[in-house]
Amino acid sequence: MTAEFEGIAETLLVILAVTCIVQVIFTGLLLWYVRRLGETLRDARAPAPESAPREPAAVPRPLPSVPEKEEAGPAQPLDARPVEILEGSTDIQGSIQRLCEKYSLSDIIITTMDGLVVVSRYPGSSEEAARFSDLYRRRRKPDSPGVTFLEIAHRGEAMLAILKSDRPLTAGESKEIGEDSRKILNWWL
Repeated sequence: MTAEFEGIAETLLVILAVTCIVQVIFTGLLLWYVRRLGETLRDARAPAPESAPREPAAVPRPLPSVPEKEEAGPAQPLDARPVEILEGSTDIQGSIQRLCEKYSLSDIIITTMDGLVVVSRYPGSSEEAARFSDLYRRRRKPDSPGVTFLEIAHRGEAMLAILKSDRPLTAGESKEIGEDSRKILNWWL
């Protein structure tokens, strides 16, 4: 009977040890989640970069020290090339490729405001996305030539489009790029 009792006691001790380990892991995850939730709420309470209400439509917002596009010289008018960005694309990557062709962009990266890549023309853009979104959040101008920031909305979430072009973009082109970007996001996501 004693051997039987010892076997049961050992089994119960193993179960208790495993239960304690699982409880420690879940407690750690809960603390991590609460900390992230607190950071998210703190960021949500922070004033908007320009202390203006966010508009649901794509509206290019000038940054404090960025010169106006007209100062950089007259922009070349966009060729009126009809490029279908949604129909015929097999995936979101194809639509982004067509968007770049339509507006003669060398690249476009769409990220969340905290720098997570949603879609990009080229793979491996996560480092650039994190760097540029950090600059945007701190209201700094792009540190690379030909880069333009454009805030767009998707399903109530503010997102950042990082546009790369060899020529200055007009306000009208930026607005159209924002609208087409929203169409792509709504179509595929």
